[in-house]
Amino acid sequence: MQTFCGRIRNVYIEDRIFEIYYKKRIYHFHLTRSQMKKFEPYLQDGLYVFFKAFDESKKYGRFMAYDVINFIKLVRHVGRKTIVYYDIQTIKEGVRKLLKKDGYRLFLDLEFTMPPYNYNHNSKEQFYSEIVQYGMYIEDSSGNIIDSSEGLIRPKCKLGISDRMLEFIHVSKEKLEHAPYYSKFYNKLKDYMMYYQPTIYVWGKNDYLMIDKSFKLHNVKPVTERKNYVNLMQIIKNYYGIKNDIGLYAAFELLGAKPPLEVQDHNALHDASATLEVFHLFENEINK
Repeated sequence: MQTFCGRIRNVYIEDRIFEIYYKKRIYHFHLTRSQMKKFEPYLQDGLYVFFKAFDESKKYGRFMAYDVINFIKLVRHVGRKTIVYYDIQTIKEGVRKLLKKDGYRLFLDLEFTMPPYNYNHNSKEQFYSEIVQYGMYIEDSSGNIIDSSEGLIRPKCKLGISDRMLEFIHVSKEKLEHAPYYSKFYNKLKDYMMYYQPTIYVWGKNDYLMIDKSFKLHNVKPVTERKNYVNLMQIIKNYYGIKNDIGLYAAFELLGAKPPLEVQDHNALHDASATLEVFHLFENEINK
């Protein structure tokens, strides 16, 4: 990831590419559709742009161009005036306030059951997705880890113990059939909420949607509300102006870091730890 700045010389709308002169060289930069839609009104000759882009260039039609990660500032000098069209510092301040909530933080990740490979949706035996594995880290406002918890959950739906799912999370059928019931996870989450009142950070919305579903499935009183959750992926997407979802481990590259060794092994505790790491990488990025 590099930081660039310069005055726009040309804009190629159909290619979603703009050109600047930087350090005695001409560079081309490529925008995603969402970035182009958002910034096209400002991207004209003479605009000064400050932005970050990936290190490697790619072939886009007749251009070799670098993908833009995010804009930092867009300004235009008109006479003695400087017009600021966009300044990420203003956005950073809002994100800082959101991430700087006082109190504890709970980083949570879940894995879910999957139907068998040959599952017939018209079958009399209905499949429904359940939480099958959880991983959680609690830290204080200074970033000190206070506690962690992980475990398997025995599904209610027998179809959920499928070869497809067992291969995905690398667990044996015997181990899952003898795993603790949902109540162990529920009580642990309840204790965390009662004693720490944490903000819960998740990667994407599936985890909190599944937790809401689990309360109803097991006929228990909800111990969390939507307001307790922060979708870290959505915050990062909004911050960088990215339209498509970002993989948890792809976020490390986006933030200029190497992902942990346990890349995508679909272990809930590892993914909860990765979410924690991404949180702090992003926190460092917006505090620069």
